[in-house]
Amino acid sequence: MSTTRTPFESECFYHVYNHARGRDNLFSTDWDYKTFLELVRKFITPVATIYAYCLMPNHFHFLVRNREIQIPSDFKHKDENSYFSHQWGSVQNTFSKKKNYRSGKRGGLFCQSINRALIDSEQYLQMCMVYIHNNPVKHGFSSSPGEWKYSSYKAIISLEKTDIARESVLRWFESKQNFKAYHESNADELFAEKYKLR
Repeated sequence: MSTTRTPFESECFYHVYNHARGRDNLFSTDWDYKTFLELVRKFITPVATIYAYCLMPNHFHFLVRNREIQIPSDFKHKDENSYFSHQWGSVQNTFSKKKNYRSGKRGGLFCQSINRALIDSEQYLQMCMVYIHNNPVKHGFSSSPGEWKYSSYKAIISLEKTDIARESVLRWFESKQNFKAYHESNADELFAEKYKLR
């Protein structure tokens, strides 16, 4: 049975996420994490602005805003949803092929096509970001969001060059101090059920 998913549209914010099949891991080495992020840079940054991400061994989360796009003339489906989905599919499929080639394995790594939730309020936007960065803490991979290597948290609080839309993120929270304070609170837990954060 097919699952109906929220359609992707231009100029909308989305929480994008997916999980490994069964009990397998998607990311086991630095190479895995770096390769996946390189593919996101290749396939997603041309069609979406990235505000937050977190990669964990068996799943990942992104907070993005789709750009206004021109669908390529050679793309057989002419609707936006299909094209944005195709770009995320390209990330997952290319990563699977590269990882399988290195490991000598075969088959898909991801449990399904990309999941997404439309973000329709400023509060939802803030809570989704805090939820994403605190996910490694929730799952026991780290004791604080700043300790986890494979997320956008450090890029947002630093001054180093980044592909993350850092200035926009800090404006949402009004300051770097507020950004940190939200992440140290349990705000995301309070709003997790309301916004179906998962």
